[in-house]
Amino acid sequence: MNKLAAGSVFALTAVLAVIPQTAHEQSNPSKPVGDDIAPIRVIADPYPAFNGIAVDGANGLVAISDPNRKSLLLYDRSLGASHGEASVPIRQIVGPDTFLGMIAGIILDPQHGEIYTANNDIEDTVVVMPYAVSGNAKPGRVFSVPHQAWGLALSEKSDQIAVTVEVQNTVAFYRRQVQGVEAPVRIIRGRATGLADPHGIYWDESHNEIGVANHGNFRGVVSNTGGGCTPSFVAEDETEAAESRPPSIRIFPATAKDDVKPLRVIEGPRSGLDWPMGVAYDSQHDTIAVANNGDSSILIFDRNSSGDVSPTRIIRGDRTGITRPMGIAVDSQHGEIWVSNWGDHSAIAFDSGAHGNTAPKRIIRSAPAGTATPGFGNPMALAYDTKRDQLLVPN
Repeated sequence: MNKLAAGSVFALTAVLAVIPQTAHEQSNPSKPVGDDIAPIRVIADPYPAFNGIAVDGANGLVAISDPNRKSLLLYDRSLGASHGEASVPIRQIVGPDTFLGMIAGIILDPQHGEIYTANNDIEDTVVVMPYAVSGNAKPGRVFSVPHQAWGLALSEKSDQIAVTVEVQNTVAFYRRQVQGVEAPVRIIRGRATGLADPHGIYWDESHNEIGVANHGNFRGVVSNTGGGCTPSFVAEDETEAAESRPPSIRIFPATAKDDVKPLRVIEGPRSGLDWPMGVAYDSQHDTIAVANNGDSSILIFDRNSSGDVSPTRIIRGDRTGITRPMGIAVDSQHGEIWVSNWGDHSAIAFDSGAHGNTAPKRIIRSAPAGTATPGFGNPMALAYDTKRDQLLVPN
């Protein structure tokens, strides 16, 4: 299940959270039975919802994935919606030919002029777009990945891309030029790894390390008994069933493979980790920045942190504008941390040394300030509370 709303259940008062249909959109009672019937009303977010975020400081770009309208948006990194209006993107990639769906993680490759984004919950692919395209453009290439891929990281040195896979507790590595259906060149998976519902990932090439943010939803250990992108999986040990584990940040050697122990683990109540989503390495401060969705904060840890340790800094509070953060990116060239908010159609930039309840330097908005959002991520079953006249929507 996509964690866009971090496992939330939203209660929507039917009278308030709807988009009414115009007269010509209403169902026609004279139509024969069996024809499509238009809904009386629709509960929907008409604006892009920000999920993953990536920054190219050299080219002045901020790229954001939008699973709601199924699009990629590219903005000028110096842009700021100072008066609360919606920001105008440089380009928006959107349309049926794009192969974009429930997109999550996103990364930029300035060297080759490519945008990578992961289709998390339906298509089971990573879409690679050239920098310059816009509108209903076809991808430069598409490659298949296991079901529920979320985070992406790229290495120029090894010429590989890393992909986190939620349900399989796996990090899969592919050659950068991968296309179509190809087996990964290696994987990290197994009991010793401690991976449990991995999401965000970063690749620290200066220290030859990879860091992975884990939600802690452990679904049991699996073993690959097939091949290609859709192998069959069987339980290795029936006694090791699914369980809820503490959220964590697990750091591995960048060359790790198979069932390997992490070099270091940040985990425990002092860490404050709560639904960690995006994670990034800040080379300027030698720190790890975490988008902590559960308490709407950014946690900053020393790179060498291990165990049940407190963050060295926390960005949190009403002045920060952080609302259910999903993605995080570091612009080392300009000394900034960028955060994408799922809760209010915004992406915000902070000085990379910021801490406490500090206001952002700039704000990019996909909707006017104060615009409500239903908070849908991947709504499944629907229930109606007759007593309170509310719809219950699990994400």
